Amino acid sequence: MSSSTPQIVRDADGPPPTVEGPPSDPISPPTLVSPATLGEGPLATDNESPGDEAPSLPSPPSRPGAGKAGTSVKVQANFFRVNIQGQCIYEYTVTISPEPLPSRKFELFKLLERSREQEWREFIPFIAHDRHSKLYSAKELPQPLVVDVIEKVGPPPPRERTYTFNIKKNCELKLEDLSKFLKGNLEYRNYNTSPIIGAYNLILQKFASTTAMRVGGGDEVRSGCYYFKDTEYRSGLPKYLQPQRSLSDRLQAWGGVFVSVRPVRNQLMVNVGLCVSAFHKSRTLGEAISIFRRASHGADPTRFLQKLKVTSQYRGYVTTMRVQEVVDTPPAFLRFQWGDEEISVADYLKQRYNTILRHATDWPVINVAGKKSPHPVYVPVELCMIADDQLYRGKLDDNEAREMIKFACRKPDDNRVLIDEGLRLLGFSKPNMQGVKQSMPTNVKTDIAALGNFDVTVDPHMVDILARVLPCPKLQYGNRKIDNIRDGGWNTLGCKFVRGAVVESWCVLNVRDGPMTMPNSSDLTLDTLCKAFERKCKECGIVFKGLPTSLKTEQLPEIQRDAYRREALAEVHRVIKHWCNTNAKRSKSSFILVLLRRRDNFIYPGIKRMCDLEFGIHTVHVLVPKLGGTTSKLDQYFANVALKLNIKLGGVNHLLGENDVRWLKQKKTMVVGMDVTHPSPGSHLGTPSIAAVVASVDDSFVQFPASLRCQISKQEMIGDLRAMFNERLHAYGGRPGILPERVIVYRDGVSETQYEAVLRDELQSIKGAFADKYGNLPHPPLTLVVCGKRHHVRLFPAQDQTSNTTSAKDRSGNTLPGTVVDNTITSVFYFDFYLQAHTAIQGHVRGTHYVVLYDENNFGSDEVQQGTYNASYLYARASKSVSLVPPAYYADLACERGRCYLNNFFDGNALEEDRKESVGGDGDSKEDDGKLVFSKALRAWGEGVHANLKDSMFYI
Repeated sequence: MSSSTPQIVRDADGPPPTVEGPPSDPISPPTLVSPATLGEGPLATDNESPGDEAPSLPSPPSRPGAGKAGTSVKVQANFFRVNIQGQCIYEYTVTISPEPLPSRKFELFKLLERSREQEWREFIPFIAHDRHSKLYSAKELPQPLVVDVIEKVGPPPPRERTYTFNIKKNCELKLEDLSKFLKGNLEYRNYNTSPIIGAYNLILQKFASTTAMRVGGGDEVRSGCYYFKDTEYRSGLPKYLQPQRSLSDRLQAWGGVFVSVRPVRNQLMVNVGLCVSAFHKSRTLGEAISIFRRASHGADPTRFLQKLKVTSQYRGYVTTMRVQEVVDTPPAFLRFQWGDEEISVADYLKQRYNTILRHATDWPVINVAGKKSPHPVYVPVELCMIADDQLYRGKLDDNEAREMIKFACRKPDDNRVLIDEGLRLLGFSKPNMQGVKQSMPTNVKTDIAALGNFDVTVDPHMVDILARVLPCPKLQYGNRKIDNIRDGGWNTLGCKFVRGAVVESWCVLNVRDGPMTMPNSSDLTLDTLCKAFERKCKECGIVFKGLPTSLKTEQLPEIQRDAYRREALAEVHRVIKHWCNTNAKRSKSSFILVLLRRRDNFIYPGIKRMCDLEFGIHTVHVLVPKLGGTTSKLDQYFANVALKLNIKLGGVNHLLGENDVRWLKQKKTMVVGMDVTHPSPGSHLGTPSIAAVVASVDDSFVQFPASLRCQISKQEMIGDLRAMFNERLHAYGGRPGILPERVIVYRDGVSETQYEAVLRDELQSIKGAFADKYGNLPHPPLTLVVCGKRHHVRLFPAQDQTSNTTSAKDRSGNTLPGTVVDNTITSVFYFDFYLQAHTAIQGHVRGTHYVVLYDENNFGSDEVQQGTYNASYLYARASKSVSLVPPAYYADLACERGRCYLNNFFDGNALEEDRKESVGGDGDSKEDDGKLVFSKALRAWGEGVHANLKDSMFYI
């Protein structure tokens, strides 16, 4: 092979590297990356910023060598080598005239692929496109290239509409440049991989895009999940691995295949994983609305159905429409102007289409008019069917979530079978699943030829990796040391807290919401329950200075009469307020033990809101029916509750052994966690995002008070970070003037595409806080680590384990806690690693991807990897290690607590009810205007967390 033809070679070790993003414009030599592309490829260095328009950003540090700590083990990952021949790929920009609606482009590109125009048809097997504006070809296309396609639209007989595709050459993506980048050539560190990785994502997804439904990834296909509806494709799988499962009367779960090309050291690889999503069941829209209203106690279904595609045939042919809003007025009573007369929707359908409605007086109608329509277009729901293959974008209820977990949680060996099958579904390999009956239908074929036209092959074997299992730390309790940790967990029987909290006063609040269902135990009463709780807390080391006050609400109104629990919360508020006003001993170390009789989406967050923001008192909730019927179960339950209570009140549950925390104690160190949570589907437009910053206050690294803010909806970067960081620096040490000598930040929740924004915005805000607090004094060196949980990387114990190799498998078939990978599937240049710090409760374990974005402390690999793993044993709410380093975990919990304060905004139906009451049900006065909703949310947030709780872990 000539030197001009890059061969993407295999690693000597075996396993592949991961794709950081898509490739760049390689007609010229290596392209320096502008800040706009950071996160897709490498970051620009301080002195390599391209041009005056964008300021230079600090470059993430290079890997300081591979880690050496721990025991070597062999594992495999769901990465597969992509072998490439050839010299370049041709990139083209596609424009269509007249400009179609975005929703039509997908169908028009299908017509383009079926076009028989002489100048075009010979190139069709050699192209891949994103269905939007980018097209890639293995062969150079003639220029200029114009292709006409004819679309037939409208009711029978359809009319023809001609669209003209103008395909214009943009550049040539040279594989030689990519090869030099993958080999770690330092001259190519800032080479923008985005364009060429994007091209290969399209190429490798070409077959799946024609046989499956794609979810996610946006217009430019970089990665995505593909759902194969045809069950024939999976007829060879065991029944328990079939790809669909009913979740409820309205929803079903589908299993799909995720695919993403990843550039790693010396190799291009493709990450093939599994994904699951909920889809609407195809049924009449009227039935779906009835089911929803029964389950939600009469909630407005508009947000549940908005933008859903439905079909109708009352005109004599199939029409597809999108739901814009649900109008509660039944068709017999909803009137509109038809010519010179006013007529009801029901009468109009009878006269115009001879259609008689069965639910003319009790079922609603939908409005399907687009935004630019001058008037609404009403269609009765009984005439509509939910279209097939509709992704459900709302929140699952509790039962649906449980069913989804049952469907999605599979053992590693089962996932291995499904991933092998996924390779075939994606067209990467032929059926070859060991242990699975081969009954694939003859009409189902793979499309290896499609890859062959681009000189691409995919190795169907998972990559082998030499990983390490790090040693677990030792732990210190108040009365003993723990050194017999197994599978990431330990027994706390007989252990006392390092520092028990002192309770000045407390009360027990019995929330009388429905009948009291006690566990299966004849002698358990509310009185004995409270005594068991107090006894267990005292055994753990918590000191109680007085007896509790017993409180109870009046019987709360039933959900059917009080769907959003406003009356119920008003009663709870009355009882708590009276106790606070009459309890002179109430202090920062007071708390309320809240006894709940059932789960409720409004009572729990409502109590948290009133106690955190208004009354300034800690709360601990207990769901009584879940206590368990035996003494041992009750004891274990209250031991877990004691963990939370002690931390809330400022205590210390346990510590790391002195040797295991030494790396943090070399200097006065503040460890920080940061996260942002966003409105979920179903939240009202304009609902704020919530940001949290937590930080340690001393060298025990146990207490992490929080700063909380609400900010512009779906803004990922923390807007008020400078002020929040100042608050954390002020709280460090417990008194003014005590400041840390170095700072380590764990930032959760940002994707690769947002790394540049973190360096540009949040890093500068932290530096600004240093300037505020330290002034002319030396600023503490800063290390910033991004934590990623939302990835599709899965590790598997190697199948060829031999007797002379350490076993890398636990009892569930997962890799062991402490497994760390910093080679083969990691970045070419970045300092990153995958760490599995925990044992999976069920299913296939997923580690966390850590990327060191900034490091003034010059940490080595072992320091960061072992230190992060050790810290995972300091999570205060459990006697086991956790998957995410605790500061980031705490920031996530703090964000979730912030959601409680704005619960009616995050639950769009509850806010919709407020709006209807405030505007008298006038559909034209929607508070769906984001600015109005955001302003209302700020008023509800008020001054934020009460001063009594700000210096505590109230959110735990």
